Amino acid sequence: MKRRNWYALDNSAKIMPSTTTNLNTNVFRLTCTLNDNVNSRLLQEALDKTLIEYPMFLYTMKNGVFWHYLEKSDYKPLVKEENDFACSKLTGELLFKVSYYRKRVHLEVYHVLADGHGAMEFFTYLICSYINIKEKLGLDIPLNDSSVSEKEKDDFKTFDKSKFKIKIENIKKGYKLKYPKKDTINHDIIEMHLPVDQIKKAAKKYETTITIYLTATYIKSIIENARVKDLKRPIGITIPVDLRTIFPSKTVRNFFYTFLATYKAQEKEVQIEDIIKVIAEQFKNELTKENLQKKLNSYMLIEKVLVIRIIPTFIKDIALKFFANQGKKGQTSALSNLGIIRLPSEYEKYISSFCAIASTEDQQLTACSFKNNLILCFSSHFISKDIEKNFLKEIQKDINSQILVISNIGSDIK
Repeated sequence: MKRRNWYALDNSAKIMPSTTTNLNTNVFRLTCTLNDNVNSRLLQEALDKTLIEYPMFLYTMKNGVFWHYLEKSDYKPLVKEENDFACSKLTGELLFKVSYYRKRVHLEVYHVLADGHGAMEFFTYLICSYINIKEKLGLDIPLNDSSVSEKEKDDFKTFDKSKFKIKIENIKKGYKLKYPKKDTINHDIIEMHLPVDQIKKAAKKYETTITIYLTATYIKSIIENARVKDLKRPIGITIPVDLRTIFPSKTVRNFFYTFLATYKAQEKEVQIEDIIKVIAEQFKNELTKENLQKKLNSYMLIEKVLVIRIIPTFIKDIALKFFANQGKKGQTSALSNLGIIRLPSEYEKYISSFCAIASTEDQQLTACSFKNNLILCFSSHFISKDIEKNFLKEIQKDINSQILVISNIGSDIK
């Protein structure tokens, strides 16, 4: 079957060009740490094989009269040794790049192209292909049995049931992190490595999930560093929700919804149990199939309003940026949990860990786990690292082993 030469941006991707800045590049990075140094020639061979399975990654973004769109590119991506800051702007021919440094392989993706789930699917296929070639395993890579057309579908449209009924959601202004920022565009990154089994025990202790536990811990860490007079506004943590957990989708494109978890502190001294109770109730009420269908429908309305469709792209970008800022009124920070990375057992012994980093104008926390290793990554432009210190101290209370901390800023925050 002949493949399409272009695609309209999916619903989530449409807002990315208008909100991309030098600080928040809307680029995220996935990293795999192997047990041995990377062979660049074999990694290139693995990338070439992976792109046969995931040709959608060979599309680039173009500026149309009425919308930005994705167009097929003939550009051949080359694996390169890492030579730039994490999550730097992707300004070349493609919307992703693969790089390496010693034992680490990095995949960086512009959010226009894919979300964390889709990118991780591409990345794990790449890593398994590399191991397969390097170790001469001669194995199939049964990570995804979907067709190319299923991987490239815009499933916002597939599961859309919207009608022409626009409801404006009233979002209360949230507490903002206002700390001095660095005078460079590169992100400070702090990794915290924790045992998964102990995080599970910590969450179980409070009768909650790992994501809710991490969200509550993050909120408590922010409260501890806030001024009392600023706590009149709720702390809001934006959490991406993978819609594939609700809808039967196999797309690698964007297919997520962002949920705002909020907590209004009455005083500086708060117990994590109290935060968990409030946040857990919000998760329970918000993340139902019925509610997520309503959210998906509301997202799709923008594509159905003729008045909006005929507005030139540059005007749409201005409007979309305004609405994006309105949507972020309640946001203090963001937390993205990519969950458990699972691979066939034949490949696991060659891999040490996976982690993820997201670009941000302020600060963001990203989590993912592989085997018994959970890695939490803070990315930040703030000079102060007090929130990260608070978080580390708070989580150490529930973890009975040493937490490994790695950073690119050359300082010890313990």
